Amino acid sequence: MAGVRFSPLAGVDHDSFTRPRRQARTWSSLLASLAVHGGLLVAACWIVFRSPTSRLREEGPSVFVTASGSTAAGSAEHAVKARPKANFQPRQRLAVNNANASISLPSLPPVSGALAGPAGGAKGLASASNGAGKGMGFGGTNGMAKHFVGKSVMGATIRAQHVAVYLDCSGSMKPYLERVTVEIRKQYPDADVFLFDGARIVAVEDHIVYGRTFRGEAPRLTEAPSQTMESALTPAGRQLLARLRLPCEKGSLGAWIDRLLVEKYDALVVFSDFQDGIRVYDEKRKGHPSLVYSDSSYHPVGRTLPAGRWQEQWLQAFRQAEQGKGPRFYLFSIQGEPQGFLQRCVEASGGASINVRWLRAGRRAP
Repeated sequence: MAGVRFSPLAGVDHDSFTRPRRQARTWSSLLASLAVHGGLLVAACWIVFRSPTSRLREEGPSVFVTASGSTAAGSAEHAVKARPKANFQPRQRLAVNNANASISLPSLPPVSGALAGPAGGAKGLASASNGAGKGMGFGGTNGMAKHFVGKSVMGATIRAQHVAVYLDCSGSMKPYLERVTVEIRKQYPDADVFLFDGARIVAVEDHIVYGRTFRGEAPRLTEAPSQTMESALTPAGRQLLARLRLPCEKGSLGAWIDRLLVEKYDALVVFSDFQDGIRVYDEKRKGHPSLVYSDSSYHPVGRTLPAGRWQEQWLQAFRQAEQGKGPRFYLFSIQGEPQGFLQRCVEASGGASINVRWLRAGRRAP
């Protein structure tokens, strides 16, 4: 039958036989696709709803504020931990068996800005202090008084923080200088200790010889070089010695007191036998001052100390000690009583005058 060709039947539509078979295959493919996608959707929903949900971590702020109020970039990496509370300890009450004891209060910063105006807080502070006391200097006083805890030095209670000391290094005083220096430095290790010859106070009428305002002709005086140990002074004390050396080598104790009244010391301490005394000269003959008064134990002249402007200036400066504007004055005598005018300066400043004759016997400080 090879080579036989069949010719299509005339009038017969061959597509009519294949069309139903193609439509059946298309619907079966669609249904299969829908079944697969539906199964995937059901599986995805099951996985989503079965998995545990975790809370989203809160992100920290991307902008921080500094103490001054300005913004600064930053990130919060660590949680702030509360500090453990310290163990509570009951307050202890301190008692001091010392009638001269006092309390040292810190200095308050000056009021500035809005508080400085009349409508600010400074007015309220001033008003409140009138009831609480005037020691702090608000309201009732013109400044802040300094109150220091008293420290005992050779029988005297010195109330000060910065102390300047004058040691009479004349021949009769040298055996006691080391002991006195040790006693002072026990309580005030940073005290500035100056050593000059004698303890003379010399004035020409209204001015202390080689003091702050002296410009005239000085009388002939005993002079000796200073024996101050510069290495033992504070930096401020070394600078001061450079200015004091020549005037105090010539003018002795008078020049030292007159110049240190304007320095930043809370106490001036003098150790001497006070035998040189106070000497006053007049200038009736220009360039030739003559001695009109001396209470020196070596050469007394006259009976009454002539009034002079320098005396009132000293007393006024020492009176400022109670307001913290001047130094207190302390005298230690190994022999006689200091001169009457020096005693008045001590009283004006609220200091003390102590006799230390026990040093001669080598006894311990009381």
